Amino acid sequence: MYQEKIYGNDVLNKMGHVFERFRFLMRTKSFKKEQMEIIDYHLSEIMKVLNESS
Repeated sequence: MYQEKIYGNDVLNKMGHVFERFRFLMRTKSFKKEQMEIIDYHLSEIMKVLNESS
C-alpha cells in the first residue's frame, strides 16, 4: 500500500488535495453528522502527530 520511502512533499500535496476536495464538497453537498465526525477524528489524529513532532 505504501511506497518504501515517504517524502514530505508528497504528504503535503496530499494534504492540499484533501483540503481543496473538502472545500469543494462543502459547497456542493452536505455531509452527514457521522461523516463529519469521522473527518474531524482523523484530522485530530493528524494534529496529534504533528504536535508531537514540534
